[in-house]
Amino acid sequence: MTWALLCTCAVASAYGEVIDRIAVTLDRQVITESDLILDLRVDAFIDRKPVDLSVAARRQAAERLVDQILMFREAADSHLDLSMPEDGPMLIAQEKSQFPSDDEYRNTLAEYRIRESELQEHLLNGLRALRFANLRFSPEVQISEGDLREYYDKLAASWRTAGRSPIPSFADSRDQVEKLLTQERTMESLDAWLSTQRQSKQIQYREAAFK
Repeated sequence: MTWALLCTCAVASAYGEVIDRIAVTLDRQVITESDLILDLRVDAFIDRKPVDLSVAARRQAAERLVDQILMFREAADSHLDLSMPEDGPMLIAQEKSQFPSDDEYRNTLAEYRIRESELQEHLLNGLRALRFANLRFSPEVQISEGDLREYYDKLAASWRTAGRSPIPSFADSRDQVEKLLTQERTMESLDAWLSTQRQSKQIQYREAAFK
């Protein structure tokens, strides 16, 4: 499909909405307004909250989708395997388990105007993003014993403030502390990498899609 055709095509959803506006271009890749709306609808379904299609919400959705494109491009270039065949059914089964019946699950999907396949892809993308962060950045994280003790002290202080009792010792919680600190630093590395990637790419937001 040519770039000109991409810019002028109309995307019709199964629910009668016609969205023909491009919201974001990342180099020569396109995120449409319908992509933003779908992202927000699925997010709302997962959180069981009203769908927010405000300008601010659309902008946040656009940022998330841009980040996903950057991560998945890097994963492909680095030959990182981010998903397994069983991931999709597993994620859907977990989501279904939160409903008292299959009928209620499917009725709720219909209320939010999303398909199960769209829910599955959304959940898979979240899992892929987490795996990308762990595979790409966790091996680079270096944590000293002093780092662990300092982080434990902060956690212990927050536990005391929250009224938790008893407070586990450093020795008893060391593995948990190391895991939490590794995750935090992995996310910090991911955020820094995404910021650098954004600066090196041609990203254009079409303001008409955010009004």
